Amino acid sequence: MWLDRVVRKSRVPYPVFFGLMAAFLYLLGLPFMITSGNLHSFLAEPRWVIVALFGALNGVLIIFVFRKFSDSLTEIQPLIVAEEDFRKIKDKLLAHLTKRVYWVVVGLLLVLNFMEAPQTMRWWWFYHQPDLITIYALIETLPCCILGGMFMYMIPIGLNLAYRDLCFNTLFEKDALIREWMKPFKDFKWLITMTMFGAGVYAVFPPNIWGMPAGSSAAAHWVTFIPYVSIAIVLVTAILLPHIFFHRLFSKVKDSLLGDFQRETPQASMRQDKDILRKILLLLEKGETEKLKTWLIDEKIVGEILIVASVLVGLVELLTSIA
Repeated sequence: MWLDRVVRKSRVPYPVFFGLMAAFLYLLGLPFMITSGNLHSFLAEPRWVIVALFGALNGVLIIFVFRKFSDSLTEIQPLIVAEEDFRKIKDKLLAHLTKRVYWVVVGLLLVLNFMEAPQTMRWWWFYHQPDLITIYALIETLPCCILGGMFMYMIPIGLNLAYRDLCFNTLFEKDALIREWMKPFKDFKWLITMTMFGAGVYAVFPPNIWGMPAGSSAAAHWVTFIPYVSIAIVLVTAILLPHIFFHRLFSKVKDSLLGDFQRETPQASMRQDKDILRKILLLLEKGETEKLKTWLIDEKIVGEILIVASVLVGLVELLTSIA
């Protein structure tokens, strides 16, 4: 992925890289504000900082997801039947995250930003020389559009396509998977958990940036719903879909194993001691198999996270509307 290559060439940790980008974008506004006589208003308005941080957050989440997904695949390599073809399998799964179709989303956001920004992001409209400030606003929101478009493809679409392909179309060594069960998937569990957390943090930003138009706006009303639609898409796909895919993977293996026990148990005759012992062992193994969990993260916790995230977004929107 080109963004990962750029960050690696910088030779600084990616959180620092995007933190410096956010600082640069914010400080870039100083010449515009000093020239137009809006320095005090600029420093007193937190949304200029929030926009810069939002662009950085998208970049951090993109790199984190891409690298962690790659590392998580490496951890489960021993479980894959075609281990000699693992490199091809890994490249195919990673390709879901980096398909260039994300440029369609980027293009859509850029068009909306350049066409609607002067009307919808109106907190600077009372500044001196608002047209000059609009130029800076378009520059500062550029990373939000590019990185945000990549994020809006990677998390709801690319990542879930990769999870689906991994869980439904990848051949695992059944005995190894049964023996290890969820242990090799601990990195995926961590990735999914952090993605949910990142989606929750992501959901706080759009209402703060685009949910507070100052005064009346001539913008098309449907534009105001875009931030909330994006929040809903990110939250639902990040919190629900990965758990469903992995649940189906483990449920399929578990059901197959229980079916094997079901077929073998009647064959054990009760006439000989060794057959009685074999049947007892089969029943014990079946009981242990029935206890195997099929959710990487408890489904109740997933539901609670979704509810808390939704309440948080509603609370932020309420506070911003009051403000």
